Amino acid sequence: MKGIPFYSFWFAKTSIALADVIYIMVITTFIYQKTDSALMASLFPLFKALANLIAGLTSPLLYKKFTFSKLLVSLQGLKAIILTFLLLGFLPITNHIYVLLLFILVISFMEGWGNPLLNSVTPKIVPKENLVKANSSLSITTQSVQIAGYSFTGFAVINWGYNSTLAFNVVLLWVSVLALYITSKYFMDNVEVQIENKSKWTLMNEGWGILWRNQTLRLVTLMDVIEGMAGSIWIGAITLVYVKEALNQGEQWWGFINASYYIGSIFGGIITLFIAKTIQKHLIFSMAIGSLLFSIFTLIYGLTSNPILALLLCVAMGPAYQIRDVAQQTAFQINIQAKHLPKVYASQGILLSTVTGLSIFLMGFIADFVGVRAVYIFGSILIFISAILSFTLVKAHNKMKIFFN
Repeated sequence: MKGIPFYSFWFAKTSIALADVIYIMVITTFIYQKTDSALMASLFPLFKALANLIAGLTSPLLYKKFTFSKLLVSLQGLKAIILTFLLLGFLPITNHIYVLLLFILVISFMEGWGNPLLNSVTPKIVPKENLVKANSSLSITTQSVQIAGYSFTGFAVINWGYNSTLAFNVVLLWVSVLALYITSKYFMDNVEVQIENKSKWTLMNEGWGILWRNQTLRLVTLMDVIEGMAGSIWIGAITLVYVKEALNQGEQWWGFINASYYIGSIFGGIITLFIAKTIQKHLIFSMAIGSLLFSIFTLIYGLTSNPILALLLCVAMGPAYQIRDVAQQTAFQINIQAKHLPKVYASQGILLSTVTGLSIFLMGFIADFVGVRAVYIFGSILIFISAILSFTLVKAHNKMKIFFN
């Protein structure tokens, strides 16, 4: 975990995490204030999900043509360029909501191609035995800056306006491009362009094949898809409606809710650092316990009208989800060859984007026409199903010993 490559990547990942929060909050707030509709505001994450779906399908072709390090830097650079154009033309662009959604679509393509690469960097620069600790460290800092982002962005938009807030976001992205460039220099020589004579169809299906052939990875992916569907209950528009209708609080509580969750995630990250060796030995069991606790806390959260209790539940959700997430991330990194990770993450991303895109629209519909509480009750049921699958996987793991070394 020591050395320039890890620390520069750590800095880049943290900058990107903060920039993404600012971007999401600025755009979501703008669309909601302009349309006064949770369903319309839900189009933002829906467009992101659709773009990620298409990007995931085509990413293996891109990964074949260019080196890992070149794509890692250039895709993030293109995203920074597009957001710079959005900043420079923010007023004329946002006068037409569908033009803004087009920009969102293009930016989401850059993210859909680039995120599998970002998720695949850590095993290239960190020894296998330190992956849980490295993933936890990355998670702590990203969650910390996301707290700052959720807390700071609302204040910044009110006092400085959309343009100034978005300008800070653009600066963060350009800084992350520089940091990624530094990181890429340390493994660029070890990454070669694939030159195998394979059809486009074969290339596009390699990641799927890896997931399908491993029974345990199939089940872990199914759990991720289920929790991905449940995760749409936390999109900004739904949380905003929950704050107003269920908690009867003002918009500032939107930031409080998000911040409290990430505070809990920081605690969870610290916990995973202390118990990293235990998690590394019991990856699947960690996923199971984390999912079960997360489902219970989510159900209570959806039923409460007490804003203080809601904040405390968000804090409690953080460690539960963090332990599950770090364990799942490490399981993938350990059991898939580093050169195949981008393809596998891309394939997994297709599933998540498809399910998330549909569930986002569904959750927006439920929030508008049934009630926001029903959204969180439904989400808790989904997470509980994932927890059941986790415990099923524990039994299978005890027989096959797939994730133990």
